[in-house]
Amino acid sequence: MKESITALLLILGMIFVAPAQEKSKSGEGLVIYKVEMDADEVVQVLKANLEAQQITLVDTTNPAAPLSNNVKIFPDFDKLNVSFIQNFLVTSITTLYKIYTVDPNAMVLSPWVITIYQYEDDDYSYIVRTKTSQLLKGSTHPEVIKAVKELESRIDAAIADLL
Repeated sequence: MKESITALLLILGMIFVAPAQEKSKSGEGLVIYKVEMDADEVVQVLKANLEAQQITLVDTTNPAAPLSNNVKIFPDFDKLNVSFIQNFLVTSITTLYKIYTVDPNAMVLSPWVITIYQYEDDDYSYIVRTKTSQLLKGSTHPEVIKAVKELESRIDAAIADLL
């Protein structure tokens, strides 16, 4: 009974999250959300939403920093006019436990990456996460796949609360 209620909630969560997702031109391994909000505000709200989903923010990084720090080598690194970009490195202790106790090789998935970016003069911010569960295709550990999909669902729920 408990498992069927959990499955129903996951399905309902996917239904409510799906309309906000953008069609990805970057490949099937990414989930992209478009949010009508300034990136600085997205960062603050998303941090709180992730915490509410019991997802730990391990670190934040600027993935473009190596390019901007070497502008003489990469003079056109900012040709896309991205005014803000930040990666959230996140994890879940319960998910890590479920993975580590079954397949320590799957620990390579942690931390999970969520990227937030915004273009100059754009009223929208974009949130991108990877579909890490796709990397587990062919795994003989269904409980690991289930744990990763459950974490992906919690990340999506944290993002959906922004909409």
